[in-house]
Amino acid sequence: MDETQWDIQEVKYLKKKQLVQGNLVMLLFFVPLGYLAENGKPLLLFGVFCVLSWIIVAITLYTLKTGRPIGTKTSRRVRAFDRNRLGEKRWKRRKITEIVFISAISVFLTGFIFVMDFDTVRLDFPIDVFPFIGAWIGYNIGEIIRMSNL
Repeated sequence: MDETQWDIQEVKYLKKKQLVQGNLVMLLFFVPLGYLAENGKPLLLFGVFCVLSWIIVAITLYTLKTGRPIGTKTSRRVRAFDRNRLGEKRWKRRKITEIVFISAISVFLTGFIFVMDFDTVRLDFPIDVFPFIGAWIGYNIGEIIRMSNL
C-alpha cells in the first residue's frame, strides 16, 4: 500500500489502541513480577526476563526473515504502515539493529543468571520498581509524540 493511500486518522486510532493494549500487557506483567520481587525470588524474576527477551529476539528475527509481523490485527496494520512509511531499506536496517540490541541484552541476562549467586541478592520491592515505571512512562510519552507527529 502506498503511503498516500493510508488514512492517517485510522493509523492514529490504531496506534492509540496499540498503546492501550501495550499498557494492559505491562500491567499483566507488573503484578506477577512485583510478587516475585516482593517474595524474594530473584532467580525466577531474572529467568522470566531472560526467557521474554529471547522470545522477543525470535519474533523479531522471524519478522525480519519472512517480512510478516506476529501480533494482533492492530499491531500488524501499524507495523505495515511503519514499514511502508520507512521504506524497505530503512525498515530492514532498524530490524537488524533491534535484533542485535535485544540479542546482546539476552546474552547478558543469560550469562548473568549463570554467574550470579542469587542467594545473596536482595530486592527492595518499592524502590526497585522506579526504573520499570520510568521506562513505562518514557514508552508512553514516546508513543504519544510519535502519534502527534503523523
